Order: sequence, then structure tokens, then C-alpha cells
Amino acid sequence: MKILTSNKSGFTLVEVLVAMVIMLVGLLGLLQSINIAMAHNVRNQLREEATSVGERVMNDFRAMPFDLITATSGHQTVTSKLKGFSKSFDVTRTARSVGGSLDSREVEVVVNWSYRNMPTQHRVKSIRTR
Repeated sequence: MKILTSNKSGFTLVEVLVAMVIMLVGLLGLLQSINIAMAHNVRNQLREEATSVGERVMNDFRAMPFDLITATSGHQTVTSKLKGFSKSFDVTRTARSVGGSLDSREVEVVVNWSYRNMPTQHRVKSIRTR
């Protein structure tokens, strides 16, 4: 005579599905954290490039003859390529007399850009004397 025994080792279908849902939630959380890390990385690269653009424009501004500084306030757009995509930076240059003196000028470069509809700017100021 043969005795039938039930095999209780193994997982039920419900246990497998619950384990899969738990793993899915964990993987989705991991993917979201990767997405956030990439967004911070791109934002930092944009800030670094804007700083570089501002310093370059300021160095050009400082290299001008002193008498031409008052006439060179204006706006320009600088396009840079970052990791396969192009980004435009709006650059505004201004100059003004400091303390009513004709021998000193405050020069300022403002770089504006936006990332994910969040406007950001970087300012560089310097004093130039005759």
C-alpha cells in the first residue's frame, strides 16, 4: 500500500507575488534615487560652466582699456556644449562709477540660465581703476 504525503516544501504563488512586489518597490526607489543623483550632477555641471563663462567674460571686460568700459554695457548669449547637449547662458555686462569717482568703475557680469524651469544666476563683480 502506498501512502500519499503532501509536499509542504516550496513557496506558494501568493508568497512569490508578494516577494516580487517588494522587490519592485525597492527597485523603483533605487531608480528614483539614480534619477535625482543625475539631476544634481547636471545642475552642478551647469553651474560650473556658468561660472567659467562669467569668469571668461569678466576677464575680457577687465582687459579692455579703462575709457571703453563705460560704453560696453550689454547683453549677449553664450552657448556651451555639455555632455552631448547644448545650453544657452544669457550674459549681462554692466559698469558704473564707484563713489562718484571718474577713476574707478565697478564692473559686473551676470550669467542667467535655467534647468527644469528653475532660473538660476551667477554674478561676478570687480573694481577697475585707472
